[in-house]
Amino acid sequence: MSTVVPPSGYFLANRLGRALLDSLQEAVGRNGLNALLNLNDLGHYITAPPPDDLALAFDIAVVASLLGALEMVYGPRGARGLALRAGRGMFDRVMDGFELSTGFSDLAFRLLPQQTRLKIAVPALARLLTQHSDVTCRVADRGQTFDFSIERCPECWGRQGKRPVCNLTVGLLLEAMSHFGRGQEFRVTETECCAVGAAACVFRLDKEPIA
Repeated sequence: MSTVVPPSGYFLANRLGRALLDSLQEAVGRNGLNALLNLNDLGHYITAPPPDDLALAFDIAVVASLLGALEMVYGPRGARGLALRAGRGMFDRVMDGFELSTGFSDLAFRLLPQQTRLKIAVPALARLLTQHSDVTCRVADRGQTFDFSIERCPECWGRQGKRPVCNLTVGLLLEAMSHFGRGQEFRVTETECCAVGAAACVFRLDKEPIA
């Protein structure tokens, strides 16, 4: 069974693609990543990973293919855990590789009340991801929660399923909320997914930490 998704014509910055591959390698090991790449005819990335630059050249179909292969190899439950881990690691790499523009210095931002930090930083993350890709991310404040929506979601592009499949993004958002919330854990749930017919993938982010 092939998990290869045809080229989409939509791209991530090479630096985001590199962060994805490094995070997957951290989750499944070097041999595991090589196997996922080879299953999708992407073996060229083994010896020549994406350059560390901002050119929009990493097709989002590569992301979908790799996550589809992850599920095929490890099963839905195993793939979910690995994707969550990779997503958390990817957020750390995104923070290392890009500047999150909050309008405050790092120190001033850390001193803000928790709800203010979240209200500023979650939309800032959406803008960062939109700026460095052909993906469109938006944030809607729903009072007790945020809705973080993604159009042209790389994780489920060209994929179909009976349930939401964007666990890598859930992991990234879990780590983002923990980072913005000074190490506390917050609930993140994918409520709509393109893989099951939605127009966009939507993630509900609780504003209050898990007790």
